[in-house]
Amino acid sequence: MGDEAQARQARAGFIYGLIAYTTWGVIPLYFAQIAHVRPEEILAHRIVWSLGIMALLTAITHSWDQLRRVLLSRRLMMTMTLSAILLAGNWLLYIYATVNNRVSEASLGYYMMPLVNAFLGSVFLNEKLRPLHYPALALVAMGVAIPAVSRGEFTWLAVALPITFGFYGLVRKKAPVESLTGLSVETLILTVPSVAYLMFLSARGGGAFGGNAHDTSWLMIGGIATVLPLLTYTLSIRRLPLIAVSFIQFLSPTIQLFLAAVVLKETIVWERWAAVGCVLVAVAIFLADAVLFVREKKRIARRTLPVPSLAVAAS
Repeated sequence: MGDEAQARQARAGFIYGLIAYTTWGVIPLYFAQIAHVRPEEILAHRIVWSLGIMALLTAITHSWDQLRRVLLSRRLMMTMTLSAILLAGNWLLYIYATVNNRVSEASLGYYMMPLVNAFLGSVFLNEKLRPLHYPALALVAMGVAIPAVSRGEFTWLAVALPITFGFYGLVRKKAPVESLTGLSVETLILTVPSVAYLMFLSARGGGAFGGNAHDTSWLMIGGIATVLPLLTYTLSIRRLPLIAVSFIQFLSPTIQLFLAAVVLKETIVWERWAAVGCVLVAVAIFLADAVLFVREKKRIARRTLPVPSLAVAAS
């Protein structure tokens, strides 16, 4: 792939990443509308209503052959089943955090994503860290350590969320499956247990769906709230290095932390704000390094341009 094509890929990946992480940033406002509903029921409805959207998108893009290829491949189905389990686990943890007024804790967890992605990228994908990445990652680690050391509490949510989503991103990046097709297969895999659970709830008369127009409509909207960020996220990670994606993701927890403090009225201790300060400095270092790296590449490219011969110059 040429330099121009790579640049287009990178720009597209950056835009997709912005869409994904902005959507994930504001999604606590969605969960606030149905905070009284069980987290597992919200998860089941997200999956079921996503299936219809994925089927429509597959039909529009004429991707049935790709879908069939994955469904008929035992190896690919095993891979996609693993990614589906990781995804469902991450969703359930985040829903639990938001409906239990722990959005600020969840945001701290997603601030840890660079550490997880840097580790996974370097170990499994042979992605190289640049020199300035190390102090940036050290600052992120410091930000995560401040609440743990100061308050003496292990925030298991802040650890479980980035680990599950980090491994999900790794599996999806390595799987030879297009973004739309992969998400369709994952949704299909998760639909069977989701439908079974919803039928069980309905039989016991304990489901929120159908009880009133408010809950029913918001549960149905869960399909769109699920598909949009996930699809753009998988489009992003297939176009950008995992390390680069890990820094774009800072947008999501920053928005979440703002919403937790201003809109959802959570009490946020000073340690969380100190962690945010460390992370913002880390982002500034990373961005400065990225600018310097691009300039260096352009300078080297100008040096290596072929010099026209005298014969060509005279013609």
